[in-house]
Amino acid sequence: MSSVLNVQPWLKFTATTVGRDKLYRAVQYFSRFLAWYLLRQGYSKETVARFNNLKKTLGLSRKLMRIGKPIEHIESAVAATALKDELIRLFSVGKQLAYAGYLTYDALIFLDGAGAHKFQNIKRYNELANKFWLTGIVFSIISGLYKSRQIHIRRSTTVRGLKHKGEKEKADARTDLKGLAKEQAVVSRQLLQDGLDALIPSTSLEYVDLDDGVVGLIGTLTSIMGAQTQWAKANRV
Repeated sequence: MSSVLNVQPWLKFTATTVGRDKLYRAVQYFSRFLAWYLLRQGYSKETVARFNNLKKTLGLSRKLMRIGKPIEHIESAVAATALKDELIRLFSVGKQLAYAGYLTYDALIFLDGAGAHKFQNIKRYNELANKFWLTGIVFSIISGLYKSRQIHIRRSTTVRGLKHKGEKEKADARTDLKGLAKEQAVVSRQLLQDGLDALIPSTSLEYVDLDDGVVGLIGTLTSIMGAQTQWAKANRV
């Protein structure tokens, strides 16, 4: 009975599309790192090719899984228009629309990679996909910085109020401060993940010069971070 219970969190996690995608992404980017590392260690071309093929196959499979996702992001963009904070609303709508654009081109790249239809402008589609992806991440980063600023203001106000309140109010204020600390931890973690992820499309667009080893490790790390977040959501941790 205990073994069944131990499996449940894993089953809940892998039952979600996002959960499976994070696992595939982690293997994809770690394969990219291994191919780079083994090549420089003098391993045979056949060995390096195995990991390059695994990377390409997983990348193509993930693109197939994401077909239809632009509709979800457009729906999320529409829902975000109801947010009260004007700046959060702007950042959220921008982020969702950028991801919708990214995944639209991502689907075209899948069709080309799978051989279903060859596009003459596939290099341009790859470039646009990366630009939309990076734009979405930038919106997320700006939103995170803004949220951090708002949390800081709320925290400062709460701390100042502690000096002029009774014991009950102080206890409530301390509870609020703990909540703000948790909220800030979530925002800071997302900022770190976004900052690292931004380096991946930036490298593809040649805005920064990182080799496949660094990009592979970055992708692996952010995949693990994303998997941890999804695990918590799936299991309501």
